Amino acid sequence: MKKIKDFFRQNKGKWLWAVAAVIFCALLPEYVFPVVLLVAYIKTVSFKGLSVSKVGMPAVFLLTFAVWQVIGLFYSGSFVSGLSSLGIWLAVLINVIMMNSVIDSRLKLDTVMFAGALSGGVAGGIGVVQMVLYHYGELIWQPLKSLFNPFWHPLDNFVADVAINHLLPDFAKQYIQRTEFIAIITRASGTFTNPVMFAVFLTMMLPLAVYCMFYLGGKAKKFTGFVCAVLIVGGIAASYSRGPYLAIAAVFFVLLFYGGKRALALLGVGAGGVAVVAAVASGVFKRLLTLFSSDDISVNTRSQIWKACFEMLDGHLLFGYGTGVNNVREQLHETYGIMQPHAHNIFLQIILENGIIGLAIFLGAFIVFGISMIKLAHCGKKERGVAVTLTACLVAFCACGMTDHLLYGLKPVCYMMMLFGMGSAAVRIYRKKANDKKDEV
Repeated sequence: MKKIKDFFRQNKGKWLWAVAAVIFCALLPEYVFPVVLLVAYIKTVSFKGLSVSKVGMPAVFLLTFAVWQVIGLFYSGSFVSGLSSLGIWLAVLINVIMMNSVIDSRLKLDTVMFAGALSGGVAGGIGVVQMVLYHYGELIWQPLKSLFNPFWHPLDNFVADVAINHLLPDFAKQYIQRTEFIAIITRASGTFTNPVMFAVFLTMMLPLAVYCMFYLGGKAKKFTGFVCAVLIVGGIAASYSRGPYLAIAAVFFVLLFYGGKRALALLGVGAGGVAVVAAVASGVFKRLLTLFSSDDISVNTRSQIWKACFEMLDGHLLFGYGTGVNNVREQLHETYGIMQPHAHNIFLQIILENGIIGLAIFLGAFIVFGISMIKLAHCGKKERGVAVTLTACLVAFCACGMTDHLLYGLKPVCYMMMLFGMGSAAVRIYRKKANDKKDEV
């Protein structure tokens, strides 16, 4: 505890707003956390300044994707929807610059990663409690069964009513696809409004918790990392989201590249975790096995969507239909009679909107990030841990994106950008460390 206090005494400053953003953006409502981000941007600008020239190659591709989205607006059949998508992308893109600017030491990098683990642990714990209340809350008080799932649902309803029915102009209401926040009480949504996006976030934060278990100093931090990892896995299980279930396997595989005793420990913890879930929450496995059922509505719907989307690519493979999710939504509704909002696959959705060129730019960010992490992993043991961890976080995002359009969810995209920024900062910090060693020699 004394070391933690000493660290914050020696590292005072507005950079801590970036730490706060990592912790609280996932825990606050969707209409509140952007305010926290905005404050964090302003505070960190006044503290460090945002150096665009040092953001790294992944950010260059992410910014180029934004430029390509602007071009897509000119031939889009849904300009307002496209403008909304572009606005969201630009709003969260600055996270890359912010994280890369304020993280200038290994201790600060560890602090931000620890903050991500804490955020995931708290959110996961809330999800577990939600499912406990769903099954047993009525024994105490009937409304407890669904009152806080999603966690902010009473407040969500109030805000939606005031904003849409009293503040939003009539001409703007036609662009609102949903006038109420969804609530799926049979699946944990945590502090999110959608159980899938909740599980996606947790899957992205899981490697950070594992990193804290294995690489942070001090028993308290390691134990906290372990607790957060358990709560995160519990939250994912309680979401009953099968895409993230499968994504955990991809994350686990990447984390095995820690190597040595850590990989063996992961295998042991993983086997024990599966056994506990099987004994305590067998419904998780039943939910996963429905993937192979020919009667599962979700599986059949996705099959229909993907078949329709591949047909839609004919003649639009290179440039797509233009920026905006409505370009895909309207065709699914009007041409194919499928009442779904998007392609339920992030890569397929990007091709449909911005063509194969847009997808190549988007994937370019992940490719150059992966190359930089491979180089970082060869620099030393701690560097390997950081590289493997951050790679696993973004692998989680991509794996979850195979069954859902994640750019539709503001929070997952926000954390994706933060992780890109952490990776760029890690490369810069450890490269400087290597150069300093050479100078000493």
